[in-house]
Amino acid sequence: MAANQRFMGKVALITGGGTGIGAAIATQLAAEGAAVAICGRRSDVLQQKAAELQAQGYSALAIAGDIATDAAKIVNSTVQNLGRLDVLVNNAATSAGMEVDELSLPVWRQVLAVNLDAAFELVRATLPYLIACRGNVLHISSISAIAGEFDDVAYATSKAGLEGFSRRLALDVAIHGVRSNVIRPGLIHTEAFDANMPPDFFESQVPFIPLRQIGQPEDIAHAAAFLCSDEARFITGAILTIDGGESAK
Repeated sequence: MAANQRFMGKVALITGGGTGIGAAIATQLAAEGAAVAICGRRSDVLQQKAAELQAQGYSALAIAGDIATDAAKIVNSTVQNLGRLDVLVNNAATSAGMEVDELSLPVWRQVLAVNLDAAFELVRATLPYLIACRGNVLHISSISAIAGEFDDVAYATSKAGLEGFSRRLALDVAIHGVRSNVIRPGLIHTEAFDANMPPDFFESQVPFIPLRQIGQPEDIAHAAAFLCSDEARFITGAILTIDGGESAK
């Protein structure tokens, strides 16, 4: 099957799909024929992205909601509007942005609620649909899961937990023909970094990356499309690191 036809007739739900990696994955899957549902907390951002995709002739649905509390509603809305669900991309995440001695239990719990608990709830809600079509789940982790110098302790813990969840999930659902995989990105140039980092941040990081370049959201999206496609039918329980070689050092 041609690459641009890999998702024809399929439906994908991408959390955090309005910007950054999630938006790139939504664009890639839509370009390859999927009807995509994108969800997040910022309705205006989602509507703008959905309109952008629709203007290109793609099928796109914006669903505003908080995955920490609205997982089942988001899944139900996807199926009600698009008719089925073949692919779940657990991409949405948050971080505490503080050292462990500043971190309170409520903030810790909020990070885990978004990054880990919501992934569990979304899988539970989507599983009947994924079983029906032998679909798959893709979780977006981070090299924070294995490299302690990156991000905060709550974020790193949640991503390590997400990887463990995916491995065990892959075993539990394999009997149904459902797959579960992880992409573990390194430093990726997204809008969030532009808003929160100094202008020379990316330039300063290049020497630490063996390939001497900063990753782009599309680098993740291309790999995501492969792992979510039938071309990866024999891949489950896997973790694909995309970081320019940074974690290999």
